[in-house]
Amino acid sequence: MAKTSPKNRRRNARRKKREQRAAMRGQGSGIKTRNVVVLGMILRGQGSGNHGDDKKEANRKACRRKVEE
Repeated sequence: MAKTSPKNRRRNARRKKREQRAAMRGQGSGIKTRNVVVLGMILRGQGSGNHGDDKKEANRKACRRKVEE
C-alpha cells in the first residue's frame, strides 16, 4: 500500500478530529471502531484459510470508482 502524503495525513487527522467533536456533541454518526479481538483473529488467519479483513477492503475500494456526472 502506498504511503500517504504529509498533506493528506494532516487533512485526514483534521477530518477525524472534526468527526469526533461532532460525535461528542451528539451530532452525526458515532465513531465506528473495530473489534480488536476479531481483527486479531482475522489477521492471524484462524480457521480454514485467511479470508482477509472485509471492512478494510471495502474502505480501500470506496473512493476508487469513476464518478458519473
